[in-house]
Amino acid sequence: MRDVERTVRLSLRASERMLARAQRAARADAATPGVIGQVRARVEEASARLRAGESVGEVTYRLQREVDELSRSAVRGDIAAMEEDLRAIAALPVEADSELGAFVVDEVALERLAERDLSPLAAIESVQRIADTLAVDRPGQAQPVMPMATISVTEDMATAMQLHAGGWRSVYHHELLATGLAPEDLGTMLGQRLRWAQGTLQVMLKDNPLLKRGLSGGQRLMYFATMWSYLSGFASVVYLAAPVIYLLTGVMPVTAWSVDFFARFIPYFVLSQLMFLVAARGLRTWRGQQYSLALFPLWIRACWTAAANVWFKRPLGFVVTPKEREGRAPIPWRQIWPQLTAMVVLVVAAIVGVLRVVAGTADGVGTLVNTVWVIYDLVVLSIIPRAALYRGPVAHAARKDTPFR
Repeated sequence: MRDVERTVRLSLRASERMLARAQRAARADAATPGVIGQVRARVEEASARLRAGESVGEVTYRLQREVDELSRSAVRGDIAAMEEDLRAIAALPVEADSELGAFVVDEVALERLAERDLSPLAAIESVQRIADTLAVDRPGQAQPVMPMATISVTEDMATAMQLHAGGWRSVYHHELLATGLAPEDLGTMLGQRLRWAQGTLQVMLKDNPLLKRGLSGGQRLMYFATMWSYLSGFASVVYLAAPVIYLLTGVMPVTAWSVDFFARFIPYFVLSQLMFLVAARGLRTWRGQQYSLALFPLWIRACWTAAANVWFKRPLGFVVTPKEREGRAPIPWRQIWPQLTAMVVLVVAAIVGVLRVVAGTADGVGTLVNTVWVIYDLVVLSIIPRAALYRGPVAHAARKDTPFR
């Protein structure tokens, strides 16, 4: 793609030089320099849009359409001039040649016809040929690439990174082109998220974006951020265990005075939440934050299974995600028991912490802070039992035969 863009830039510069020469050479005709000037302005505008970072395909397609419209306008002008000349020929004085048996135009008429240029605008035709060479959708000349990356079960993300490394740019398309179905029960959703995490970690271990040639600095950071985010499962265990350890044993999770700690923690926490609000542009992000922490067993499992696949060639057991179910799906107890266990442990720790304060064996301020911490963890983890009991679309299965009104 970089070679295509470089070729387009060179072609545009060559077009500008050719048009400048044609404009100077055609000054004798009052109409021609104006048309050529308009085409030249379009070419210069295309070069500016390309320098501004617009898509090569959009820039060249727009330029081709503009040149075609200007050429049609020029041809319409030529046709009108020819029609005017034909009408002038009909009004010219002619005389009959008795020997040839035909009518001939006298010398004055020939001089009047010679004053008009009836040939098409050669400069516009040249510009059209150059515009055709700028087309980037030439399958016969395109660089052969393997568009679909096959190193991971998340082929969409791996393919996008491969294309970006090859010089392709992605653009936002504002129209809705397709809609899809999401899993209707927690067990299916957990299987889908596990596969996404495994595939993303496969790419990190096989084709790390930080070391991949062709990516920009921003692309390296964004792709790697997507990949290492799944390592947060290990951090979540620490985040859940820290208040439990303090409430049960009195061991502080952070060695710092309360004022010093909260002077640093509260601004960070508030700013991070504001960042979510700004980035989401009005959409709710709380559910995503809940899943990010509550799915910690899934992320940990994805880490060791992806590593075992890449390093020891153990299969991942890829399964296509079913989007619809007949009847109610069972609660996936085997997949959510770590979260349920964590919730029970948090509740027990909070009760023990309060009893220790009553008994005078624990600090009241520290217990209060860690109890609030426990409550926050419970609110976050509460999404798991809610999702396990969710029966949304399946509840309407009995009404499938009801006619739509």
